[in-house]
This record gives sequence, structure tokens and C-alpha cells, in this order.
Amino acid sequence: ASVGVAVYPSDGGNVETLRSCADAALHQGKSQGRNGLCFFSPEMMQRARGRLTLEAELRQALERDQLVLHYQPQVDLVTDRIVGLEALVRWQHPERGLIPPGLFIPLAEESGLVVRLGDLVLRSACRQIRIWSDAGLAPRQTAVNISAVQLSRGQLAQSVREAILESGIAPGQLELEITESFLMTEHAVSIRTLSEIRALGVKLSIDDFGTGYSSLTY
Repeated sequence: ASVGVAVYPSDGGNVETLRSCADAALHQGKSQGRNGLCFFSPEMMQRARGRLTLEAELRQALERDQLVLHYQPQVDLVTDRIVGLEALVRWQHPERGLIPPGLFIPLAEESGLVVRLGDLVLRSACRQIRIWSDAGLAPRQTAVNISAVQLSRGQLAQSVREAILESGIAPGQLELEITESFLMTEHAVSIRTLSEIRALGVKLSIDDFGTGYSSLTY
């Protein structure tokens, strides 16, 4: 359990203000790993307002095509050849410029927007694979990162199937990267979904292997 604490009268003179401050402290406590008690400070409210503003702007970004993909090469260490690519999403903010994923992906996961964002990235990457294929330039595979929220909340297998059909790419050209820690904590759900995706012919890989709940048995 996590506890957020606001103190009368220093943090507020009425119930509504105190509840808002306590909620900000609670959110801060959860972000620090849960199972603790956190007292309110004025800086928390500033961060909370900033978070709400960023969430609203992220919703607009999804509607106004402000999210773009950059591609990172995957290199064979023996031959030194590029054997694949990894699609990385970036937010091209009209005023703040290029916003890295570390600033908006956690927010997208907390708000549930990551399901829409993930579908957008998946479809964009598949369309780009098709463009490269038509030009004879497609790499062996292009990897797309999958959020734990997409696996647990979204219809991921269906989204992958639709993206492949819409773009007309071969399923083996697409690779999905899943964080290992989610596989360990949501084992039954993840295995069922990934089995459906594997049946489509899509490649799968484990991201951050050995950094968390690593188990060779699993």
C-alpha cells in the first residue's frame, strides 16, 4: 500500500485542496516504488500540473500526427552488416521540439494512451517496411517495442494481424520486443497472447533479458 499525506493548514485550508494535495503525494509515493508514505510538498503540485498538461498535449499529438519513428540499426558483430532495424518512437512537439520517449512513454502507460500509441507505431513501422520492400531495401526484420499495457489491455494479436494485412508485408519481416519483467509477472496472459502472435509468423524477442526476473526455466 502507498499513502499520500497532506497537513492542515500548511498544505490547504479546505477539504478539496487537502484532498488534491494528498492525491499528488500519493502519486509521488507510487512512482517511487510503492509500499511507502509520502508527505506533500509544493513541488509535487507543480509536477502534477505539468503531467496533466503533458497528457493533454499527448492526446493532441496522437490526433495530429506529431509522433514520428526513428530507426536504429541492428548490427551483426561478426560480419559488421546491418541485419535489422528497431523502430523508436519520438514526439515532434510543435513548441518543445523533439521529446524523447523517457518523458512521455511512462505517462502514456499510466493514462492508457499507450495502446493507441502502440497501434500507431505498429502500423507506421509496417507501412515503412512495405516501402523498403518495394524499393528492394528492406532489412531482414524490423523490431517494434511492445508495452506491457498493450499486452494486458489491448487486443495486441488482432492489432498485429490488421497491421500486416493493411501493409501487405510478410509476417517474418516484423519482430516484436517484449520486456522480460512483464513475462515473469503476467505469465499466463503473456504466453497466450504471444502464442497467437507467433502463429501469425511474427518474430519475438525478449528485451532487457537478465536485468530483472530472469529465469531460464521460464
